[in-house]
Amino acid sequence: MPDAGALQQPLERLYGEFDYGSRVERDAIQFPLRYAAPRDRELVGLLTACLAYGRVDLFGRALGKVLAVMGPSPADFVAAFEPRRDAGRFDGFIYRFNRPRDVAAFCVAARDLLARHGTLEKAFAAGDDDPSGPIRPALERFARLFLEADLRAVFPGGRLSRGYRHLFPLPSTGGPCKRLHLYLRWMVRREPPDFGLWTSVSPSRLLIPVDTHIENMSRAIGLTRLRSRTWRMAEDITARLRAVDPDDPVKYDFALCHKRMSGDCLDRRDAVVCAPCGLRGVCRHWRRRRPPAKAKAAKRRARRSVNG
Repeated sequence: MPDAGALQQPLERLYGEFDYGSRVERDAIQFPLRYAAPRDRELVGLLTACLAYGRVDLFGRALGKVLAVMGPSPADFVAAFEPRRDAGRFDGFIYRFNRPRDVAAFCVAARDLLARHGTLEKAFAAGDDDPSGPIRPALERFARLFLEADLRAVFPGGRLSRGYRHLFPLPSTGGPCKRLHLYLRWMVRREPPDFGLWTSVSPSRLLIPVDTHIENMSRAIGLTRLRSRTWRMAEDITARLRAVDPDDPVKYDFALCHKRMSGDCLDRRDAVVCAPCGLRGVCRHWRRRRPPAKAKAAKRRARRSVNG
C-alpha cells in the first residue's frame, strides 16, 4: 500500500484541480445549497442526507416534492408543523423504504429539537462530551435524539416505522453511517463545496462517508484493504487520509467520489480513460504487478540451469 508521502501529491493535486462547480448539480449537496439562511440550510441538509441512499436523480425527485411543500423557509415550516393539520400534505411521497409518515415524523422530531436547542448544531453539541475525541459517541447520541423523540402523534402505537428508523442509522450497529457522515462533512468542513456552519466541531474529527464509489476508489489507491463496507472501513480509510492531512482528512471525499461517479475511473486499467489521471502512480491497476508464481518458479529453474 502507498505510504502517506506517496499519496500526498496525487491527492492534493486531485483536490486542488477538481472542477467542483461542474459536479455540484449532480450531487446531493445541491439541495441545501438552494437555501441561503443557515437555519434552512442546516435543516434541509439533514433531510437530504437522510434520504441520500440511491442515485441523486431518484431521491432528488422525491425530496423536491417535500421541499416544495415546505415552501421558501423549511425551518419556518417545521417550526409551525402540526401533524394533524400538516402531515397530509406529504401524501403521495414514496421513496424506496420511506413513506409520508416518515417525513412527518422527521418534522415533529426536528421541530421539538429546534425548540429545545435552537439549532441542530447545538443539539449535536449537547451530546458531544469529548469535543477533541472520536466523533462516534456524539453521532450516536445525535441519531438517538431523532429515534427517541416523542412521535406518538405520527406513530400512535409508539412503534417507529422501518423507513423512519432507516433515516437515522446508529454507529453502534457497526454500519458505515455514510449519510450521517455526509451531513457532518457538509456542516463542519470550512471550504467549498461544504458549508462550515458548525464551528463547534473540528474537521479533524470527521470520518469519510463510505459509499460504493469511495469504497472502490479507496481500494484502488491503497486507502484500505478491508472488504466490507462498515464503520471500521470508514475509520481505516480516514486514518490513511489523516496521515496526509491531519486537520482536514475528509476534504478529498467529494473529488474521489465524483471521479468514480463520473466515469473517470473504471476500477480497472484502461489506457484511454486512465491516461490523464493523476492517481495512476498510486493506483493498484497501474502499480507493477508481481509475476505469477509459476513464472517465478520457471525463472528460478532457468537460473539454476545456467549456473549449474
